[in-house]
Amino acid sequence: MTDSSPVPPAQSVSTYVEEGARIAAILLVWGIISLSFAFGLTEIGVFGRVFWVLGGVFALTGVLNAVVYVLFRTVDYWHWQA
Repeated sequence: MTDSSPVPPAQSVSTYVEEGARIAAILLVWGIISLSFAFGLTEIGVFGRVFWVLGGVFALTGVLNAVVYVLFRTVDYWHWQA
């Protein structure tokens, strides 16, 4: 039997803050792109409805991108500990 815990030790607070900043940056960039399409480009020409839909698509893409990043970091963290 081994005395090792199945849960890896905690990392430093600065590591968690850096990861949170990366996730916030992902959401911020995609949010700016989404808002520019949803509210900025809808005023231009006849494609207002298309730009509004694209704004929603970019917002969803940003959220999914952040979720995929979190999943990747989780798998990477557990793989590194093994």
